[in-house]
Amino acid sequence: MAQQPNVEITAAEEPRPKLEPGPAVKWRSTKPGVPDGPTEISGGGYYGTTGPDPGWGLRLLSQTVLPDEDEHFREVIAGLTLARAAALGRAPVREDIEVALTLCGYGFEAPAEVLEQRKHWVHAAAHDQRPGATAVAEVDRALLVKKPKQIAYALRQA
Repeated sequence: MAQQPNVEITAAEEPRPKLEPGPAVKWRSTKPGVPDGPTEISGGGYYGTTGPDPGWGLRLLSQTVLPDEDEHFREVIAGLTLARAAALGRAPVREDIEVALTLCGYGFEAPAEVLEQRKHWVHAAAHDQRPGATAVAEVDRALLVKKPKQIAYALRQA
């Protein structure tokens, strides 16, 4: 469309030769210890390997009636629940709590070794840096990701 003769075009209205402002530049922190990308986020050690939304798992756990109301037992269940969810790469669900309870010997006739292990985990939870770290370290990951009935069967056979 042609320009109307009564409209004056100023230099500010003419097409620009380049975009203003220019494209965004990559930001980098000048402070030490601030991660600039996903590869710089610490994993393992004290920080552990968290799964998506561990706060949801703690909320589910707070709404669950546990067979033992000991604070350290709750820490063991929390650690096992969050570890299973992280191993499966998803947010925690109620089945993760059921698995944690099964690993502690609830929901089936557990052998004496399982009950002794639970007692050891609860005692160690008072000294763990992260809640339930001893229990998480002592449970085989292949067993942790199974269904509650499969875990109960495996623990009875061991």
